[in-house]
Amino acid sequence: MPDIGSVSAAIATIKTSIDIAKVIKDSNNSLDEAERKLKIADLISSLADVKIELAEVQDLLRDKDSEIRYLKEELKEKNKMSFDGKLWWKEEDKTPFCTICYEKDNKYLHLTYISESEYSSEKYYCMACKADYFI
Repeated sequence: MPDIGSVSAAIATIKTSIDIAKVIKDSNNSLDEAERKLKIADLISSLADVKIELAEVQDLLRDKDSEIRYLKEELKEKNKMSFDGKLWWKEEDKTPFCTICYEKDNKYLHLTYISESEYSSEKYYCMACKADYFI
């Protein structure tokens, strides 16, 4: 959603522009040429302000759209993850992810397979947080 202040400012400027245009329209011959030109200059200035304010709203909307796309992609990635009680796995990925890094920092870091150990058949190691996982 765009910034409420930007939208309110744009609406206020549009209202001002409409009011100026009404004065010009309703003036007929009551305004002399100098006053008419001044009102038209005010109208043009007001419309330029509207254009700038709406460009700012458009930038805000573009930023929001970008953020929404990013968050949707993040959600899609999270939905592909599953926990087996020890490690996090991603669909169609045969290498597990570090549980600490994923749960603490939301980082998708693959574990490094070390070897069979005396404690279990497999050992994985996280190069980032240095955690050991015995499977």
